[in-house]
Amino acid sequence: MNTFDEKRNEWDLQALSSSDLKKQVCRPIDELSWQALITDITEKLQLDDKYNAILDVGCGNGLVLSKLAPYFQHLFGLDYAISMIEHAKKLLPEHKFETGDAANLRYNDQSFDRVLSYSIFHYFPDQSYIIKAITEMIRVTKPDGIILIGDLLDKDFEANIKGNSDVKIEATLPAIMRYSQWTFCDLHATIAHFSNQVKKIEILSQPQSFKLSNYRKDLRICL
Repeated sequence: MNTFDEKRNEWDLQALSSSDLKKQVCRPIDELSWQALITDITEKLQLDDKYNAILDVGCGNGLVLSKLAPYFQHLFGLDYAISMIEHAKKLLPEHKFETGDAANLRYNDQSFDRVLSYSIFHYFPDQSYIIKAITEMIRVTKPDGIILIGDLLDKDFEANIKGNSDVKIEATLPAIMRYSQWTFCDLHATIAHFSNQVKKIEILSQPQSFKLSNYRKDLRICL
C-alpha cells in the first residue's frame, strides 16, 4: 500500500471513529473555539452577501460547509476519503459531494464564487502537488472570486517542528498524525509562482488564540 492509500484509509477510519463531527475531522475543540474558527474563515472569505456556489476541497464530513451554508445557494465538497463524503451527504443531503483528487478537479472553469481548502495541504505529498492543486483551484474560481487555503504549515518552521518531534511517540500514531510525514508549504515560492496569474495573493496570520498559530498560516488568493 502506498502512502496516499494509507492516509486515505486512515481518514476513512477516522470518519467512523466517533459520532462527534468535530472529532471525525480531528478537531475535538470546544464550541467557543469552533465558532472562532468559523468566524475567521467567514471573514477571510469576505462573505458579506448571498453567493451562488462554494467548493470545499478536502471537505471532510461537511461540517465547515454546513456553517457557511447561509451565504450560498449551492455547496460543493470534495474529499478523497469515501467515509467522509458519506457523512457529508447525510449532513447536507441537498448539496453535492464527491470523492476526488485536489490536483485534478472535475469541475468546469470559473464555476465557483469562493473556494475553500482548510487544514489539508500538509497531507499533500510535496510542494509540486501543492502548486498543481492551487492551479486547479484558480481554474475553477470565477473572476473576482476568492480562494482561501487555511492552516498551511510554514516551511520556515519545518526543521524546528520536525526536529522536536518524538519518533517513538510518532510510531504509535496513525500516519495522518505524524509530524515527520507532514508537508510544509514554501509560502514565498508559492506566492512567486502565482503572483502574475491573480489580482492578489497574500499570507494571513491566524488569530493568536488558535493553537499552534505561530507556524500555521492562511493564504488568500483574489482573482
